[in-house]
Amino acid sequence: MNIAMALLALGFLILIHELGHYWAARATGVRVEEFAIGFGPAIIKHKRNGILYRLNWVPLGGYVRMLGEDNPEAASAPDNFNNRPVAARILVIVAGVIMNMLGAFLILTLLFNMYGRMETKVYVHEVMPDSPAAAAGMKAGDQLLTVGGRDITSFGTFTEEVKKHENKPLPIEVLRDGKTVTVKPIPTRKGEQVLVGVVQGGQNVFVKQGTFVENTAYAFQQTGTLTMMTFDGFKQLVTGNVALKDIGGPVEIVRITGQASETGAPQYMYVVALLSINLAVLNIMPFPALDGGRLVFLLLEWVRRGKRISMEREASINFVGILLLLTLMVVVTFKDVFNLFAK
Repeated sequence: MNIAMALLALGFLILIHELGHYWAARATGVRVEEFAIGFGPAIIKHKRNGILYRLNWVPLGGYVRMLGEDNPEAASAPDNFNNRPVAARILVIVAGVIMNMLGAFLILTLLFNMYGRMETKVYVHEVMPDSPAAAAGMKAGDQLLTVGGRDITSFGTFTEEVKKHENKPLPIEVLRDGKTVTVKPIPTRKGEQVLVGVVQGGQNVFVKQGTFVENTAYAFQQTGTLTMMTFDGFKQLVTGNVALKDIGGPVEIVRITGQASETGAPQYMYVVALLSINLAVLNIMPFPALDGGRLVFLLLEWVRRGKRISMEREASINFVGILLLLTLMVVVTFKDVFNLFAK
């Protein structure tokens, strides 16, 4: 596992996120007092034009400290964050999320134009004995081409068609020894599942195709698709359809990103783009202490025509949010470390 490449990816995503806040603050007349990547003690720091720039030891985030956030004495200063118009403050808060989305789009644009679009080759990894697949002549190593007339582009495509063909012959085209073979297993129900009796396996490959304009448009489309998938993942977490054990924390992110870097540049770029989208979606969630939580307070102020919730109450709510997030991070990190050593 290439930890250095994983930390480089995390550092890049944190950097562009905080640069979004930084540039928006400067553009809207808010005084920036500190720009930091990481938390804890500083590795290096430098002050220029009244702004302290820091690179800290703990690479799990970053922050842009603006005038007024923790300096009550500056309450009347015009460049105090809290004295700027609501629209300006909203822009500052959402700018980090915008930068992560833009970063993901640019990475995918480079990826699709340099290496091609990602396609998933799905194989039969194992055929269960005495199953419909075994009876139909399916073999381990068969590449799944079509199922029910649909091209197989993901594991989900195969599963969807199997469910639709309960107790009905399901035409499946496979590539075996360079030849296309058609088999027709009859999916049967076992408990709550409809199965043919195969374990799928696969690999992602990148195939060059399309013009620059077409690939750029495809990158935009994929950014939207991955964003919707990420929102759906968070929705399932909130509704309880995803268990805590299935959540990956910083350790798991480092592991996956490090492994992707060893697989090759295309896989690494794709994972970094996906992480950038995840970071954007996480931050825009309406949870205290996150950008989305702060955005809620600003939207309430706008709806109430300038009547804002007291800074003391907002700070208290955000403090509770920070404690909850830190607790969750500690629990998930312990789980990830345990799983890492258990493998």
